[in-house]
Amino acid sequence: MLFTRRVRVASAARAATTRAPAATRSMAAVCALVMTGAATAACATTAAHRAGTGTGDRAAPATTSTLVPATSVPFGVYVGPGDPGSVAKFARRTGTKPSLGSDYLPSSKGWSGMTEAGPLAPFLAPWQGRGYRLVLGVPMMPSDHGSTQGSLAGGAAGVHDAQFRTLAETLVGYGEGDAILRPGWEFNASWYPWAVSDTTSAAHYAAYFRRIVTTMRSVPGAAFKFVWNPTPGTSPVDLSLAYPGDAYVDYVGLDVYDQVWDVAQDPTDAWNSYLTEDNGLRWLSSFAAQHHRPLAVPEWGLAIRSDGHGLGDDPAFVAHMSDWLATHHAAFSSYFDLNAPDGEHDITDGHFRRSLTMFERAFATTRGATLPGNS
Repeated sequence: MLFTRRVRVASAARAATTRAPAATRSMAAVCALVMTGAATAACATTAAHRAGTGTGDRAAPATTSTLVPATSVPFGVYVGPGDPGSVAKFARRTGTKPSLGSDYLPSSKGWSGMTEAGPLAPFLAPWQGRGYRLVLGVPMMPSDHGSTQGSLAGGAAGVHDAQFRTLAETLVGYGEGDAILRPGWEFNASWYPWAVSDTTSAAHYAAYFRRIVTTMRSVPGAAFKFVWNPTPGTSPVDLSLAYPGDAYVDYVGLDVYDQVWDVAQDPTDAWNSYLTEDNGLRWLSSFAAQHHRPLAVPEWGLAIRSDGHGLGDDPAFVAHMSDWLATHHAAFSSYFDLNAPDGEHDITDGHFRRSLTMFERAFATTRGATLPGNS
């Protein structure tokens, strides 16, 4: 989400972070956070939502009788950059046992700020010895003083291989050689510099992804896993044109947020949309099976939005997500638990009380599931 999802977010805040209506679910929030490397952006939630009225206070049927807990699915959470302490706090508050810590590499300080050991110390050092396996959003092109560094075509030609070798060495040096990496996530939306807009850029993206994987795997001590991670919604090109190939992909991922633009603001209609939309959850299941790859949901979250497109306190969404993750044998999922420019997602902030109760039923456990080291 830091960089976020489908076109469901048309807020100015999101646009500022990089999202557009077909990929706006929560991406703009992530964009702003990733670009700055910090989660300091103010939430764009309205006073009405903060007071507990409007979308955030709408009752939502929870369909708890058929709840399938997802405690067998390895679980992670994003709570802000380099902050394992808040992951532990989230675990205590929700009764969950996260085995994964989600985070994003900073992208606003050029290649050195994204790849070198010194600049990355505030983001990576806090995770050392904390027992969480990192799931990292990896920008394909950082910016420096507002100017994008590199290009998809350059990456496809190997121009940026040295930077990704440095990144791999840095991660291994910090003890994160088994990190799960999401290079150029949400590439089929418009908000990131690595956006795929036509068949040529799709081919460049796929080739660049292959070079990143090949380069990073070649570093001694590396045992990285790689997630190919589009976002739901209509895409400029067939997503298969941007697929780097099974040899370069360990997981097929999709980011899912509880917000809609094109259907009624109803929990049942919204969930059906998440299942059946272009490149939605049914597509994820089918595509992953076709390529014999495990599926994952690296970002998902509730949403209270100032523009009213979030479903707010929606326990049905939490129940459906739990059911879907468990019954589709997801490799892992990660909840985006941060209030960001696109809206509120922090399930423990007091505005998602019914959803939190459902979340505890679905995900609380005394023993968290973990991904095997060679998964």
